[in-house]
Amino acid sequence: MKTIFQKVQKSVDVSDFRAAMASHLAGAKKKPLIVSARRGGDSFVVLSIDAYNKLVEAWEDEQDAKELIHLRKLQKGKKLVPWERIKARYA
Repeated sequence: MKTIFQKVQKSVDVSDFRAAMASHLAGAKKKPLIVSARRGGDSFVVLSIDAYNKLVEAWEDEQDAKELIHLRKLQKGKKLVPWERIKARYA
């Protein structure tokens, strides 16, 4: 099943979510769901564990890319050390 990440337009209030929880949780496997608290309180996003893990992996990939860009800027103009030499040193 393919998970699609996009801004969520529709929200469900807490009482509607409780009344049809099984249905809403099944729907959250395909598309995230916003559950709104009563009287304009906080809102919460319900999504499947697979969607959550994909979101975390995407965030981690972005952090890794930023770190790589930063390290490459620091290394600019410096002599690179071959990987084989590093491996041999710590083997």
